[in-house]
Amino acid sequence: MDGLGRCRALESLTMHDDIINYRHRDIHSWPVVSLPNLKKLDLKGSPALHFNMDSLHHSPCLEELTVRMTPLPDDNDGYCQYRIPPLQRLVHEDSDTEEVDYQESSGMPGSSLAYQSIGGRPQYTWDWHPSNLRKLDLAAAFALMFDFRWLQHLPSLQSLRLDISSPVKTAHRRHITLKDLLRRETQQESNESRSEEVLSDRYINLPKLGLIELNGDWIFEDKVMDTLCMAVAPNLSSFSYNSRYPDLTLMECIALSRKMPRLKKMQLRTLPSWEDPDILGLEPEQSVQYEQLVKGVLFVIDDCRYYLASRCSPSRKSG
Repeated sequence: MDGLGRCRALESLTMHDDIINYRHRDIHSWPVVSLPNLKKLDLKGSPALHFNMDSLHHSPCLEELTVRMTPLPDDNDGYCQYRIPPLQRLVHEDSDTEEVDYQESSGMPGSSLAYQSIGGRPQYTWDWHPSNLRKLDLAAAFALMFDFRWLQHLPSLQSLRLDISSPVKTAHRRHITLKDLLRRETQQESNESRSEEVLSDRYINLPKLGLIELNGDWIFEDKVMDTLCMAVAPNLSSFSYNSRYPDLTLMECIALSRKMPRLKKMQLRTLPSWEDPDILGLEPEQSVQYEQLVKGVLFVIDDCRYYLASRCSPSRKSG
C-alpha cells in the first residue's frame, strides 16, 4: 500500500476481501496517506482492519464511507450477520491473549482514528470532521463502537446505516441514551438533570438526514426514539429497524410515525405475536385505493407491506 499515497487525484477507493477468521497479531495498520480528492471509501474485511483511519484527516472531500467486515455465510432470512467480539473485549482486551476461539477470531473494532489502543487493540477516537460526508455505513464491530456524538460533525449527512447483527443471542446489544444525542458542549449534566427533559436545542441536529437504518439488537432509552427522529433528524423520510429481539413494538412505531410529518417509509423485521397490524390501523397495500398517498406512511414488516390509513390522503379514484 506504499503507492497509495501517490494517488492524490484518487476520488473513489474500494477494497474488499472475504476473510472472516484471523488473529489479532496478524493485523498491522497501513501508513497514513493523504487523499485530498477522495470522495468515496468502501472497505470490507481485512482492508477495513488494516486501513489507517487517521488518513481521513487528509480527505476533506469525503462524501461516502463504508466500513464493514465480511458477513457470515449462514442463511439468516436474507439479513447479514457478523462475527463480533463482545464489547468488553473490544474495550478491555488482554493483549497477551492468543487463543483463537469464536470470540477472538470473530472480528475487530477496526483501525482507530488516532491509533491509540487499550490492551493492544486499536480503539476509535472519532476525532476527524468530514463535513461533506453524505453517506455513512458501518457494520460489525465498527458499528458497535460507534460514537453517536460524532454525528454533530457531519452536517451534510443524508444516510446513516449501522449494523451490529450477530448470531450470538443478546451478546452484542448496544444501548442508545439521550446523552449519546447531546452535542459535546452540553455533556456536563447535573445529577438531577438526568430525570428532566433536555431542551431540544442541546441535541445534535442533522436537517439533511433522511434515512436511518439500525440492524441488530439496539436498545433505546426512554425518549431516545422521539429525540432521534424529531430533534436530531427532523426531516427523516425513511426509518428501518431490523432486530431479532426488537426493543420497539409496532404500536410504538405507529405512534412515532404520527409525530414525523416527512416520514414516508418505516421498515421492521419482526413483531411480537400479539400485535396485529390490522387492529392497530394499518391497511394492506393492495387494499388502499388511493391514486396518491400524499401523506401515507408505508410500513414494511418482513415481506408484508401496509399503509397507515389515517396518514393517507384520499384522492379521486380511477375508473
